[in-house]
Amino acid sequence: MSSGTGLTGSHDERQLFEHFVIAGLSDNKPLTRLKHSSEECGLRNTQPLAPITDIAVIFPSLGEKPPDGFDVIETTTLGYPADLNHGSLGQKSCFLCFRRGYHKAPLVDIGILDEGRGDKPMVDSNVVQTTPFGRCANVNNASQGIFLTYRRAPPNSSQSQFVVTDIKVILANKGEIPPHTYYKITKNLNKGLLGSDVFICYKKSQGTAKRLAYTPAVLDYFPRTDHSDEMEDFKLAQNVAMFCLPMGALIECWPTKCAPPDRSFSTFVLTDENGTKFYGSAVTFYEKYTKELTEDQLEKLDLRSNENGQEGGTVGDSNSNNDPADDVLFYKNVSICLISRFPFFNSFKRFLFFLHRMSSTPSCAYPVPIERYISHLMYEVSFPTPRRPRVFMQLGAENISFDSHDDSQLPLNGAQLIDTLKYLGSDNLMYLMLLALLEQKILIHSLRPWMLAAVAESVCALMFPFHWQCPYIPQCPLGLAGVLHAPLPFIAGVDSRYFELYEDPPDDVTCFDLDTSTISFSSVRATFKTSMLPKKPAKQLKTTLEDIFSKLQQMDYLSNEKNEGGFIPVDQDLKKQQKRREYENAIHDAFLKFIASIMKGYQAFLRPIKSAPANAHATDTGNLFDLEGFLRSRDRSSADFYKRFSETQSFMRFIEERSFVSDKNTYNAFFDDCIIKLTTAAEDNRDINEIQLLEPDTSHSHTTVFIPAPEPFINQETGEESQFVYSEFPAKMRSEYFQLDRLEKSGKDGEKVPMHFEASRCSAVRTKPETRSSLLAATNAVKTNPLHWSKTLLFYSYSLWFMQLDSLLTAAPNKKKIIRLAFNVLDRMEKTEIFPLDQVCYRILIELCGKYDQPEMAVKVMRAMQRAGLEQNAVTYGIYHRAVMDATWPSPARTKAIKMWNLLKIVVTGAEALRKWANVDRRPYVPTSISDDVPVEHMKKEDVTEITVDYEITSYSLDDNEEGNKEKERRNSKQQSGGIMDPLGAMGLEREKTDERSKSLGHIGMSPSRAKFFADHATHPFSNEGTPKSDKKTEKSGWLKNIASPMFKMIKSTTFDSPKPASTDSSDAGSVTGASPSFHSVVNHFKKGYDDVLPSRFRLGVSTLLNKSVGAMGSGMIYSDDKHSAENPFFVNPKDPAYVLDSGTPCCLLKEEYWMREVYLQLKRSRERQEKGQKNEESESAQNSPEKTVEKVPFSSKSPGKLEVILCASTYCPSCRTMVYDEEIMAGWKVDDQNLNTVCPHCSGNSGGTTDAVAATDIANQDGVFAPRLKIRMQWIQEMRNSWYQPGGLQESRNSTPEKSPTPQETCLEVAFVSPLVLRRELETILTSDKDAMKNESIRTTHPVVFWNLVYYLRRLSLPSHLFSWISERHHIRCVFDIPTQHDECRIPLYFYNPNHDGNPVFGAYNQKLQRKLEDGKDSNGMASWRIVTDSVNKNLLFKAVQTLVNSSRLVKNGSVHVGAHFPIFRDIQFASIDVFGRALLRDSLDTQYDTESNKLPPKIKEILPLQDHPLSQVTRACRKVFMPLDLF
Repeated sequence: MSSGTGLTGSHDERQLFEHFVIAGLSDNKPLTRLKHSSEECGLRNTQPLAPITDIAVIFPSLGEKPPDGFDVIETTTLGYPADLNHGSLGQKSCFLCFRRGYHKAPLVDIGILDEGRGDKPMVDSNVVQTTPFGRCANVNNASQGIFLTYRRAPPNSSQSQFVVTDIKVILANKGEIPPHTYYKITKNLNKGLLGSDVFICYKKSQGTAKRLAYTPAVLDYFPRTDHSDEMEDFKLAQNVAMFCLPMGALIECWPTKCAPPDRSFSTFVLTDENGTKFYGSAVTFYEKYTKELTEDQLEKLDLRSNENGQEGGTVGDSNSNNDPADDVLFYKNVSICLISRFPFFNSFKRFLFFLHRMSSTPSCAYPVPIERYISHLMYEVSFPTPRRPRVFMQLGAENISFDSHDDSQLPLNGAQLIDTLKYLGSDNLMYLMLLALLEQKILIHSLRPWMLAAVAESVCALMFPFHWQCPYIPQCPLGLAGVLHAPLPFIAGVDSRYFELYEDPPDDVTCFDLDTSTISFSSVRATFKTSMLPKKPAKQLKTTLEDIFSKLQQMDYLSNEKNEGGFIPVDQDLKKQQKRREYENAIHDAFLKFIASIMKGYQAFLRPIKSAPANAHATDTGNLFDLEGFLRSRDRSSADFYKRFSETQSFMRFIEERSFVSDKNTYNAFFDDCIIKLTTAAEDNRDINEIQLLEPDTSHSHTTVFIPAPEPFINQETGEESQFVYSEFPAKMRSEYFQLDRLEKSGKDGEKVPMHFEASRCSAVRTKPETRSSLLAATNAVKTNPLHWSKTLLFYSYSLWFMQLDSLLTAAPNKKKIIRLAFNVLDRMEKTEIFPLDQVCYRILIELCGKYDQPEMAVKVMRAMQRAGLEQNAVTYGIYHRAVMDATWPSPARTKAIKMWNLLKIVVTGAEALRKWANVDRRPYVPTSISDDVPVEHMKKEDVTEITVDYEITSYSLDDNEEGNKEKERRNSKQQSGGIMDPLGAMGLEREKTDERSKSLGHIGMSPSRAKFFADHATHPFSNEGTPKSDKKTEKSGWLKNIASPMFKMIKSTTFDSPKPASTDSSDAGSVTGASPSFHSVVNHFKKGYDDVLPSRFRLGVSTLLNKSVGAMGSGMIYSDDKHSAENPFFVNPKDPAYVLDSGTPCCLLKEEYWMREVYLQLKRSRERQEKGQKNEESESAQNSPEKTVEKVPFSSKSPGKLEVILCASTYCPSCRTMVYDEEIMAGWKVDDQNLNTVCPHCSGNSGGTTDAVAATDIANQDGVFAPRLKIRMQWIQEMRNSWYQPGGLQESRNSTPEKSPTPQETCLEVAFVSPLVLRRELETILTSDKDAMKNESIRTTHPVVFWNLVYYLRRLSLPSHLFSWISERHHIRCVFDIPTQHDECRIPLYFYNPNHDGNPVFGAYNQKLQRKLEDGKDSNGMASWRIVTDSVNKNLLFKAVQTLVNSSRLVKNGSVHVGAHFPIFRDIQFASIDVFGRALLRDSLDTQYDTESNKLPPKIKEILPLQDHPLSQVTRACRKVFMPLDLF
């Protein structure tokens, strides 16, 4: 629908309403009488009944007769005598009589006063004490008195009020029920032992005045651009007037003494050609009709006749007030209406009442015209959103609130469940729902028109997740009443006056009277009864509704006592609205439980499409759903209900919407969650009433926006405020008063809220129920075991990669290769055995498989979900079917070929699995007949070459047996180190054979680099450890088989691919292991002191370590019995597959270059074309404006080398000024996707030294709570540093001529460091507003926090991504523990004293500040501590290292010992060890031994140590182990 003014831009932006409409009698066109559809509905011939003015009681057996003008009620509805003492023995007969007419004020109510129950008459009621002949008018057949009472309207009351028009007597014991639209007084008139159950019923209707009804017309509307009569810019113009004035545009004549009727409010629902609902809120009021009536009109109003004739059913009276001689006034009805996409009924009602009040008080002047208030509401009042859930609009002395609706669980509707339950009752409401579920003809009627749409919307809302598919007219105008005779189901609402004008609807239409809470008799009621419903769910529903109904009655009673029609303060009104929302949720929750109970387990009968659709009928409901199986699984006692229900259009439509992408997918997913909750509760034997399916909307308690009233109009001539006075509502509004020109200049103050549709929704964005359930599952997992927090971070980190997958595929020229990469990442994620907290990773991959014509891969993803124990929710299921239906399937021949290749893959995979299971290692084979003493060169060359096998890398799974791990680790270490593992075996070798041995190395099957290594070091005594001959022997006969050297507890066998210290000197001189310039020096260093170590250290140190470290964790070597750790789930288990990245290898057979090279080349070409276009634009702009300078690309592709990007998350705690590192920051985060803060583990506020990821979030003011920062350092480098993270991007072209530039400057950035939970939510927010945002390189500058955090987590997971090339096409992105220049001088880390770092520019000014050597050549204190710590770690004397660092920071003041400011002891040892030993360090062993050795400190020393020196908590260690290791700096 077009907005018509262009102020709102796109009509997809939410605004409070679409149109303001004025409807009434047309002024320009001739009036057309409203025609009733008598052909279909059967017009009644009788005249409207005059109201009842008097009632009386007579006793005919005593000779009493009715007075003149009174009619006697002689029979009941079924023809029995209407004796009020019917069936009583020895009692006189008693009858009721009444009189009609206009001669006096009518009766508005009838009641019964039971003196036996202590009833007292109401203040404004009259009691019929005596008969017209003076006898007592007691109508009871017992001694207690029962009298009739009545209430009369005031003399000057409006003629349109509700009055009593008829009275009936019924005998309940004879099976009589009240006639439809009659209200039954629930007091039996016979209290004796004998006698019938006699009840009185009466009917009320709107008082009738003489009137003329015409076809209503739209007088004016806003916004409007077409001022012609066609109204092309308002498509709903033809129908709106009919719904605003359903009884027609009226001219009525009233006596002058009658008060005009009060304004009335009504609601209706319209549907356009697209199925979009529009909610109408209309206020109808009367204004004086000032035109002269024609003779024809006067004749039809019977104002020309001098006879005082009686109307049908009336009693003549000389005092009748409809005498033509009396003065009469003529009135017309006018309606003002707001049409909106959103049902803000109560707010619109108050706004329209305010406008009517302005127009109906000519004594008041207003500084702002009516038109300005209308444009103000449309363009300047903000739309309520979840971030601004309540908007207050100021109107004079009152405020109107607009509250946001949480449509994440239930679709938007105009239901008013409280009023529906109050006016229908629990039994009638359940029966109404039964008819709606079984698609029957339903007619709702009331004298209060605003209730019709509210109840009809409530019925549709309570059917959730099913939706009414048949005709739906909540408020049916009389001109469209023919729909009630349609031969198909419908839900319609009409004014109760319909039954006075037309004959009753057909027998199969069930009518619900909201005024009397009754249901009409119909043929349907004999067939459909509430007993059809499933017994247990129906019983629970009825119990809940009755309980809520009683609470509502009590609440109404209390509110009537407190507020007697006075003004309600804003805070009390808010509390009242909150209470109403709670009851509304309770009612909807009860019906949601009922629907979920009857549909429980339906998901198991869905039939997903797994192959190419064979024909057009593949999408039929019968092929998508196993209906027979579903019916067999239901309760047999309710089989009739389920069979009829499954045949309805709403059920079949639900199955279709559940199976394919639709605008209902989000709501169906929420419904599935409700079924899961109920199923889980039943399995746990919990009470279903304690389960709350609807999450309460807590947003209303946060932010409120106040919108002031429009500014007064200023008279340009006088400079004073203008005054606007209205005597009636303007039929034509003045366009200049809207001030549209001013609004176009200023624009809309509030932010624009886009409308989102399911078809355009990004699949990477979770629905709100998915987000809630994901966070709830994570919270429960962390409560069960705090170590699950690290796995939660790991899952969310993997999901981040899948969220950028669509952008990666867009940039990739080979789509299928990237999809295979996604499958590898998905397989890697599954192997970690972390439970997927949501389905988004799978959903994204399914959608992209369909988008790029890979439907068979989408089927594989579905099977992967089944392996993971995930059942596709409605959103994923719909996307899956769209993928397999829209994509092009391969031909049958290709399908057969794929199947054969898959069979071959299974065979090869099975053979490889069997080989691993058998623990068979492929290695060169030496015949056992050859003696060990025979040199290798004495063997025949032919024999060797025939029986040896080429060297290959063999991978092993983490869950092999412990002994196998030991031996494999020992074997791999020997292969890498060249024989240092067994120094005792090397000492007996003869040096004379080294030359011959080196000659024969060429015949051994091994890698060329390894052969070259042994050739270079064959003259050294340990070289023989690399030969295959000694491998086998040392494994079998070595006496160190079951015990490890102390050196190997924290230091692996020396691996020469360990990280080099970050220095410009490539020789790396001075390292102890893994980085020394001479292999001989390493051997001498390791040999030194072995004679002393072996006898004592092996007996004491290692045996103590083994006893003390049961359950300890190690990386790369498990040297202790870890049964305890495997059994204790609260300790880190090194065998957990979630920690596979901690080894430093991403377990990927193919390198990043294989997957990403084509992508990087494609991006490079795109960037070059873009730069070329920019240069042309720059040259043109330079000619036009030479003074303008254009910003250069920050990192030119012509720069030499690679761009080194260092990411560091370590942050100083503002409370304790201690550096908090990555894993500590992660452990301090909470299961909260909106909290950026972490908790420092070193502050006193967290004395336990551990973290709790589900602790209360209201700790913002607590010590140690801070927002960490991610620091980025970028600099071009020529030589790559050794790192856990491999360089990426394109290789530097050999033909390119790099730019000659001075020493590159370092670029420094800093952004907030957020958890993967927060990062994912921010990404979802970005993708919600623009689902292509990740495809634009500008996200790096528009959302730097999102970009750099995403890069950080993708690098920590070692996952390839095109985002890295947005930084530079040649890059080396590393994540590090520390940036040396960020430390305080009083807390300098120990690794700074490493002599290798002299002159390293990374350390900045610390190179001059550090004093490593004294003038006399001795080491400084820091240098000495560094040597002791590194030597102690090397010799496994960790206690000595701890003791050294404690002593270095210990201070004595005033006789007391305390510890001064220092760097954390554990971090000092850890960083110094990583700096020196690199990958040779067993990081987990260092954690465990530090824990053990720190406990050996004297108690007095332990007491004074700050929390920063305590061992890392288990959660902190787990947060480190789920990611790739960090470089030091």
